[in-house]
Amino acid sequence: MSLFKWLFPDKVEFKSQIDFPAAALEPFIDKNRQALSLIPNWIDEDAFKKSWFDYGVPSFIRGDINKPISRTLTYSDLLLYFSDKHFPHLNYFEIGVSVGKNFFQMINGHEKGTFTAFDIETINPVLENELELVETETWKTPAGSIKKNESYLKKYRRNALDVRYLCGDVWDENSWAKLKGNKYNIVFSDALHTPKAILFEFEMLVKYDLLDEKFVIVWDDLVGKMQKSFFRIINKYKRNYPIHDIYLVNINGWIGEHEAPHTVGIISSFPL
Repeated sequence: MSLFKWLFPDKVEFKSQIDFPAAALEPFIDKNRQALSLIPNWIDEDAFKKSWFDYGVPSFIRGDINKPISRTLTYSDLLLYFSDKHFPHLNYFEIGVSVGKNFFQMINGHEKGTFTAFDIETINPVLENELELVETETWKTPAGSIKKNESYLKKYRRNALDVRYLCGDVWDENSWAKLKGNKYNIVFSDALHTPKAILFEFEMLVKYDLLDEKFVIVWDDLVGKMQKSFFRIINKYKRNYPIHDIYLVNINGWIGEHEAPHTVGIISSFPL
């Protein structure tokens, strides 16, 4: 018996291929490739020297981070497609932002909406240069955290967009509490990539009531035991959050064809 069938004794439709019309995706591929052309260099050397995890950019892909990518579909294209098709009032939440390439594609692709980023790293100056700072709130990071400086929530504007950057430890519940009152309709999880971490993230989404009634959640890098946590989340919360579509697919990330495709999990509370 497969792990999926063991966790889901009831009949559940499970999709392993992207089945959205290619013609519908083309405009979002165009928009994202245009966005990537706006910033020639995502590496700020001073910021990287001060970072805790090199902004989540391992040495073997650092040389590829600024290379143009082909028109092969990426999860960034898919996220932009979902947001445009389904959410006229977008409230987007990204956990684990790295240098900000995916996050920038999302904000560049919209004329209105609210966009929140959550990362242990200080906002990449390359991304911050695209934003207008409005206000900053700071608080103490827990003593046991690998992060040794203050945490903060910065609020920015970009034209008509409301953009927020929460610089904190994903294990710090005080940081999650700062988000209470939001109702996110797209969540992209791309932070610690451990089974325990994605379970904790979802517990925080539930505890602080951060999911809108209509939502899409996308998890990156669901390999090995990460898939077990993905299934566990669905199994545990499917009564609280009716889940309509479930995908587990291989697709390119924001490095494009310069690295292997990522295994990505997607759930939605409505037909995608």
